[in-house]
Amino acid sequence: MISWIVSNKLWLILGFGATFNSYWIIQYGKKIRINKWIAVLLSVIHMIAAVLCAKVFAFMEGVPGGMSLYGGLFFLPLLFCLVAWISKRDIADTCDVFTIPNIVTVFCARLNCIFSGCCLGTVIPGTEGLRWPTRELELALYVALYIVLRNKTGKPKFKGKLYPVYMISYGTFRFVIEWFREGNEVAGVFHISHFWSILAIVVGVTAIYLIDKHNKKENKPHSKHKKYVKKEVN
Repeated sequence: MISWIVSNKLWLILGFGATFNSYWIIQYGKKIRINKWIAVLLSVIHMIAAVLCAKVFAFMEGVPGGMSLYGGLFFLPLLFCLVAWISKRDIADTCDVFTIPNIVTVFCARLNCIFSGCCLGTVIPGTEGLRWPTRELELALYVALYIVLRNKTGKPKFKGKLYPVYMISYGTFRFVIEWFREGNEVAGVFHISHFWSILAIVVGVTAIYLIDKHNKKENKPHSKHKKYVKKEVN
């Protein structure tokens, strides 16, 4: 029994995450009209898709059999948009609802890294094998993002911005922490993850800029309407 749990710990952890995500989507999915059974199905699909995205991205990086959390970061929004398009729901609201499940999923994945002993931080200089707690700090980041973003979900002011904020936060964190992680340098002291971090920040900032620009355009009175109102007043 114990050996089975150890060998299947990733799926057990992800199963716990999927259960939590089901509850979240049921609660906040009401905004995009998702019933509880569809919410459970989407939670399972989301979790499986996250693992596949991580594996595909790792393969693209030249690490067959590995996992890269950047896969979910970049590819899962495509799944969100697909769900919204097929079900004819608002894309911004759909992405907002699925932001928290994505954070919970990567939390579970990084927690598995601790149990598996992988993705270690580098040895702290002057110590006898003591390593930088990079994985633990990343888990703390996810907890902080969960606390902050869950309170923004469903609020018009932050509509469509939750996932971009997550991308910017994760990209910034990984860019800094990557220097304290074991990794293969691709350009001097820079790892391949530094490149993905910059890309995540750029995509996130661009998305927020475009959303704000769209909102300003939607809220701006049309010139024809203004002329019509002026004529009526005269």
